Amino acid sequence: MRRIILLLFFSFHILFTNEVMQRKYNENKTWKNVEASEVLKRNEKKLEAYYNQVDKQSRQYNFVRFNGKKVISHAAFTQMNLGQMHGYHTYIILSMFYIQWVSQHNQLDGVSVGGILADEIGDKKAQVRYFKFAQRYYSALHGIGKGSKVFAYCAAPYLTSCILIGIGEAW
Repeated sequence: MRRIILLLFFSFHILFTNEVMQRKYNENKTWKNVEASEVLKRNEKKLEAYYNQVDKQSRQYNFVRFNGKKVISHAAFTQMNLGQMHGYHTYIILSMFYIQWVSQHNQLDGVSVGGILADEIGDKKAQVRYFKFAQRYYSALHGIGKGSKVFAYCAAPYLTSCILIGIGEAW
């Protein structure tokens, strides 16, 4: 009797573990963070409206502020020459882009992401831009996946310190 109960318990445990593991991995075998992608989808319209307002004010040099720092849209930032870009080194860049690829895990370097700006998505000459995120976004970025629209705050001018916004992360 004891063996049958143990056998049933382990069988149930194995079936349950397989069920949970299949839900956590997407078809590309990358980690899936369901909460981040679901929250992002719910917030997408608000984030797009925010980005458009920041872009409008950036082009008027009437910058939005976040934690005391001026925020400039990525679209406005790309219109500047290199000298102007370096003059904005204390600013935060708000980016709205579509993920093209996400790097493999690297404990020392964070997560590199290639993306095309949403403003350039239909353009044949659109170029992939590079973003560097902290390691904690690895599973969220893979879960959100290639081709998805994301929003990020990045440190100007090199976009080497980025955080995802709109994914329900508490600050």
